[in-house]
Amino acid sequence: MAVSAANNRSVARRVTLLAIALVALVLVLVGLAISVLTERSTRAQVVRSVGDTAQSVAQSLDAADATNRELVQLTIKGFQRNFEATMQLDEGTGELRSYGAMVNEDYSSVDKFASETGGIASVFARKGNDFVTVTTSIKNAEGQRLMGTPLASGAALEKARKGEAHVGRMVVGNKPYMGYYLPSKDAAGKVIALLFIGNDISVFEGMFEKQVAQTKFFENGGAYVIDPRGSLEEAVFVAHPTARGKKVLEAYPQARGFFEALASTPEGFVRDAASVLGGSASDPWALVRKTKADGWWVVAEVPDGEALASQLQVVLAVWGMMAVAVALLAAGIFMMLRRSVSEPLRHLTHAITLVAQGDLTQAFHTTQRDEIGALVQEVEAMRQRYLQMLQQVRTAVDSITTASAEIASGNQDLSGRTEQTASSLAETAQSMEQLTATVRQSADAARQANQLAGSAAE
Repeated sequence: MAVSAANNRSVARRVTLLAIALVALVLVLVGLAISVLTERSTRAQVVRSVGDTAQSVAQSLDAADATNRELVQLTIKGFQRNFEATMQLDEGTGELRSYGAMVNEDYSSVDKFASETGGIASVFARKGNDFVTVTTSIKNAEGQRLMGTPLASGAALEKARKGEAHVGRMVVGNKPYMGYYLPSKDAAGKVIALLFIGNDISVFEGMFEKQVAQTKFFENGGAYVIDPRGSLEEAVFVAHPTARGKKVLEAYPQARGFFEALASTPEGFVRDAASVLGGSASDPWALVRKTKADGWWVVAEVPDGEALASQLQVVLAVWGMMAVAVALLAAGIFMMLRRSVSEPLRHLTHAITLVAQGDLTQAFHTTQRDEIGALVQEVEAMRQRYLQMLQQVRTAVDSITTASAEIASGNQDLSGRTEQTASSLAETAQSMEQLTATVRQSADAARQANQLAGSAAE
């Protein structure tokens, strides 16, 4: 019985462990699938959110740029009134005249504009295929005016040669301006001069830099802005915690591959990004949004671990709940198996043992309507059949005993009769022997008589 009970417990334990193993395997697979899906979903949501934030910064830059462009276009009209619509240029001497007065080294108009607006102003006169300043409010560090300075090659010069105006951001003396170059033509329609003004946009730049600096993603993520210019080698940081105004590749030469990927990605997403903001960001990814006006890159740098920290907590909580569920399920299955399988089997084993030992007096009862109940009912039917068989055997044995007794009694009678018959036969045999002797004597006497008769006859 002890062995049977141990076997029952072993069966219950094995069934429980097998069931829990299967359930745990299913839950693990489901949990892994949920983890992967939630990780992808969470990262996609974070990417969308970060992209929206970066796009908002880019839109703010575009809005500020559009405002500054409109302001400088309005401001140039006031400065333009100081000059004749068709000025005259002596290409031999380089003298530029307006309303008959020489513009060269006449600083009244440019200084007035600078004092009234806080901006800068210059007038360029054509010299061959270039343009040089003949009057300006711009001064160097020593306070000297930058006279005779040629217009730098670029979009402004190319448009000036075509007679087109140019508006764009520039930096003069480490100060940002929104500049406007307005071509001035002579009576023949030839471009002979350029009127230039620059509105100080330091306030806008400060607000923009503050907005970028306050753009945070989780603990160590943030944003920075790059002016790509003509090539990656010329790209500079417009907004950055430590490298503002520096060339990108000079500040981070080891990140060339990342910046090249950033420039070429069509979706604006780079999974393996370089840590440009510093700090302790690990495994960052980057997302870029570009401004419409200047094509600046608003780059968001996000540590992937921090971005998925909340998702990791949720996953750990889910795994914890699944572990608790498995434990409760294991306890429930074990209790159920012990109650519905182990205990009935133990009782059934005990009953079968009694049957095996010859005790058929214990009836088996069950209320279960399952395989165990069917087995108990079959065992009870077997016990009843055994009882019937034993009763039949007992009846047969009784009959055989009675018959044996009768046979024994008959045998005794037969034995007595046989003895009597044997005695009679013995007496008969003795009589026969006597008769035989008498017959023999008679025969001998007859023979002798016959012999005597024969002798007498002779």
